[in-house]
Amino acid sequence: MPNDPPTYLCVQQRAGPFVKAFVTDRKCFLRRNGVDVQGARRRCGPAMSRTSVDKLELRLALFGFGGIFYTLTFADEHLPDSLDGVVHVWDAFCKRLKRFCKKPMDYYVYRVEGLHGDHRYHIHAFMRYADFPPSVVRYLWVWGEAYDVPYDQKRVMAEQGYRGLAIYFTKELPDVGRHPWGCSRKLSKLIPPPEVHLSDTGQLRVPRNATRLPIVGKPEFGEWGVFNYTRYLMPKK
Repeated sequence: MPNDPPTYLCVQQRAGPFVKAFVTDRKCFLRRNGVDVQGARRRCGPAMSRTSVDKLELRLALFGFGGIFYTLTFADEHLPDSLDGVVHVWDAFCKRLKRFCKKPMDYYVYRVEGLHGDHRYHIHAFMRYADFPPSVVRYLWVWGEAYDVPYDQKRVMAEQGYRGLAIYFTKELPDVGRHPWGCSRKLSKLIPPPEVHLSDTGQLRVPRNATRLPIVGKPEFGEWGVFNYTRYLMPKK
């Protein structure tokens, strides 16, 4: 009927140049949840960051094409003998960075590795080049060596986004009761809420200049289904 309301509900989640979107049946959603369309944000937001990898992928995407992946190692004389010791060093390092650069640490993700087996403790950290360039990190990391890998547009495109890096950050199981990775409180707040709109066709239009990404991490919504799903990267402006 010409006056029938749109059939589909489209939800789009952005984070930096990264976008993922899905379409579901609007009537089914309203019938099962009894909320207005805009209330879908509360329902769909968690679904877009369902796993630890999904959550981290969105946060890493906020760095755009200006991230640096650091590996911070310990010399023998500075090697902590426990995870708490490593975290204490990380906290001290963050304080040195803030004092030296005179800016807050709003953009960082980190995790400690070497928790199991015979591997030595070391720290992986993801920061912005504009905030903490390699020369500064190497100068202030006095506990060992600092290695850096730039995540510019070429590398992000070659790795098809940030998911591979998110998987690497979460690959080693943490000790019981500990989160596998950490980030600044501000970083989580910088992820915008999902954009919601209605559609008659259920099609997802990907911008012509965007780069499509592999379909992984498809959201699951229990009783209401996903009819269409896409992921892509927008180029640097």
